[in-house]
Amino acid sequence: MRDLRDYLRAYWAHFSVAGWRTPLLLALVWLAGMFAPLGLRALFELPNFVAIPWMIGWAVVGYVFAPYGMWKAQRKK
Repeated sequence: MRDLRDYLRAYWAHFSVAGWRTPLLLALVWLAGMFAPLGLRALFELPNFVAIPWMIGWAVVGYVFAPYGMWKAQRKK
């Protein structure tokens, strides 16, 4: 829990100087990509074999590039 607190403190310090536009934009792009199949299903029929792997793949990509994981690995060095 202390690691998470230190991470959030460092995150806040970085973006209070750099600005909040970039992280908010990245979060919105990630959310749009994650839920794109649901939006497409509202417009037309999208098979499950397309929608489910897309959402799983997008979640994996989000996890791999998660800032907390990268920060924690960098901090250990």
